[in-house]
Amino acid sequence: MTDVKETRSEEALAIQYAAGLLYGALIEAGEPVKVSEVVRAIGREDVDIRLARVILATHPNLFTVTERKWTLWSRYSDPERSVERNLEEILSRYGLPVSKSALAGQLSAIYNRPQEVLTPVLERLLSNRERYFVTQDDKYGLTAWLLDTRGETEEDVLFDNYLKMRDLERYKTAAARLDPQNVDSVIAFLDELGEPIPNKTLQFLLWRANPEKFNSARIFAQLLADGRCSYLNSGEWIGPSVVARLVRLFPEIAQKEVEEFPEAQAVEASQPLVISETEHEQLLDYILNNEGTSRASRMLEEIFEVSEGDATYEADLQSVLEVLRKDERIHWLGADRFLPEGLIPEYVYSVPEILHFPEQTYTDEEGNVLDLMLEDDGFDGTLAREIYSPMAMDVLDEDLVPDDRDTPPMTVRCVLKLHHKEIGTLPLCQLPAGFFPTEPKILQVDLILPNGQRTELWVNNETRLLYGLLDWYNSLPVDSGAVFYLERQAPDLYALTYGEETEPPMFISRNRVTELMELGRRAEEEELPTFEIVREIMEHYRKGIEFITVLTETNIARRTPRRMVASLLSGYHCFFQRGGAWVYDARKLSQGFDKSKRKYLKKS
Repeated sequence: MTDVKETRSEEALAIQYAAGLLYGALIEAGEPVKVSEVVRAIGREDVDIRLARVILATHPNLFTVTERKWTLWSRYSDPERSVERNLEEILSRYGLPVSKSALAGQLSAIYNRPQEVLTPVLERLLSNRERYFVTQDDKYGLTAWLLDTRGETEEDVLFDNYLKMRDLERYKTAAARLDPQNVDSVIAFLDELGEPIPNKTLQFLLWRANPEKFNSARIFAQLLADGRCSYLNSGEWIGPSVVARLVRLFPEIAQKEVEEFPEAQAVEASQPLVISETEHEQLLDYILNNEGTSRASRMLEEIFEVSEGDATYEADLQSVLEVLRKDERIHWLGADRFLPEGLIPEYVYSVPEILHFPEQTYTDEEGNVLDLMLEDDGFDGTLAREIYSPMAMDVLDEDLVPDDRDTPPMTVRCVLKLHHKEIGTLPLCQLPAGFFPTEPKILQVDLILPNGQRTELWVNNETRLLYGLLDWYNSLPVDSGAVFYLERQAPDLYALTYGEETEPPMFISRNRVTELMELGRRAEEEELPTFEIVREIMEHYRKGIEFITVLTETNIARRTPRRMVASLLSGYHCFFQRGGAWVYDARKLSQGFDKSKRKYLKKS
């Protein structure tokens, strides 16, 4: 297929190696096939559709397109030539052994005759052991590739195989341990060499190590069957370490831009993708048989062989999305993500119990309700404005706040609350509308953590919660008030940054958290009203505290709506605002509830 060159770049060698893999898959396929079918036939994770398309499109002397499928130029050899000549050309073009069935398929295409007619002729030709040899897996190669050892002296063997002693000197030290009956010694030699070595050179070194035990066809077949080293179509062997180096270059090669069959691209540009019922079911099967989330962009590439950058890519992607969004057997998870029906975790559908507000009425000895809720007009000071702060609102306790921005910001600031840390959630009320897509109901997104790892998050636009942060939350030294930032990098890709910043009004030390949780347990046992919880919190801060701090600490002791805390601060004489801070005056405790506020009492 290619000529042996003295020097090749690592990338050129990687391209040659990949081309050999594709050629082998196409010659065994026996007919023109799609790129995706070639990739599946190769069956390697490091060979994807993008790489295959680059290699196929950049080797027009080897591969060609017919009816939007790929095949080999060797299928179009001259039918006027003899079968033996075309057979040898097929093997020479590929440079590696080929199965009898694949050779029959190639000859059938050349001569336009059934394989069963040509097979007897092929078998007769291949039985000639002077011209062809057979490997352990019944593939056939040309004996011209092997070392000719018929010469009587070492000089004769060198001459017969066009080798020169000076070319062998560089291998002298490493070759001292070679043994033609020990494949491991050959693998070790190739790995130590770290570069390609011509087959005849390697075989000469093996022959010289033990002429009596050397068999050129057998050692060739053994090395192929072993699988640790690879034989290039240029007639060279490379060891496992070289293969590993070349494979690492595949992703970079796959990103190369190529002009692939321009005529087909022009047709595609004028004919948008129309998905048939059969193709719809093929898409569905892809999703249902995938253990995880399926991406429409991947399906578009693997099933329809349309990649990003193709002229019709965006329109074709929308066609796939429109078809799949309507299918009730699968869930659309936003962007181009899909999951089979029933595989969304159950917890994503509900608000955890820990975030619910207890429904209990507390009264005094005379039966008067103590925790009285006021209308917003009855709130004192700045409370009517503060209750609309994203930091004050929470899941099951939020109001829609108008946002006059045309587009949501790319980065938002979030503050951790204790209850959410305990279950790994984040209330969407902290985020501006549209930061996460509002459709569909349930989204799945990727989050890049500060350490570079990726994790999957779930977003439920109905429960108004984000789920999946528990592991990262557990790594934080702060229980309440930790500040972190979310950056939207794509509709379903976000990045999280954390710099040990805290929100002062919401930062609660671990010792204080313990005190508040103990207050909550005592309030539960003694059936204390929320007023008593707020009073004890305010008593702890003699100089006064901000509303958001009162709200944060109250919620650690007992889940309490923000309007209830605002109502208690505004309705009882013992609480008042001074210089922006709320202060508790124990001397006014006996005055109880401010009667002037009764006109603002919320009607149940």
